[in-house]
Amino acid sequence: MNTRIALLVACLCWAAVAQQQTTPPSETGHIANNVVFMSSGDKFGVNLAGAADGTALSITEEPNLKKANLVLSFRQQKGMMLFTIENRTEHWLIYEAGIKVPKRDGLYKTSVMPLGPRLSNIESWPHPIDQLALKNFSFTEKPGGKPAKK
Repeated sequence: MNTRIALLVACLCWAAVAQQQTTPPSETGHIANNVVFMSSGDKFGVNLAGAADGTALSITEEPNLKKANLVLSFRQQKGMMLFTIENRTEHWLIYEAGIKVPKRDGLYKTSVMPLGPRLSNIESWPHPIDQLALKNFSFTEKPGGKPAKK
């Protein structure tokens, strides 16, 4: 029962984000309301600011890829949608992702893996995706999204 409630809450949260913003406003580039929006062919950098204690980080777009904390890329290749994330920080990174698929309204939550310090990861989907949304970025000291014990 608790799992069903948690899934319902997660779906409602993503639906709220989708209703508020399905495409980023041109004035803010790829980021709106601390959510990163990506379309196929996008590649850009972002900087994250905040503590490595599991709390949400603030996100700003970084035009110079060499100075970015994260380099994000989203593309279609051989019928697959590929999202690449490069973590250039010293911390484990966790985040949530949602996808907008053709002929359906709103964003749907999808799973993504925590990312270790100074590592890259590729997430893939076997179907077209119109938009990828990333939110709730946080640093942790340990893998699996658990803050370090003090």
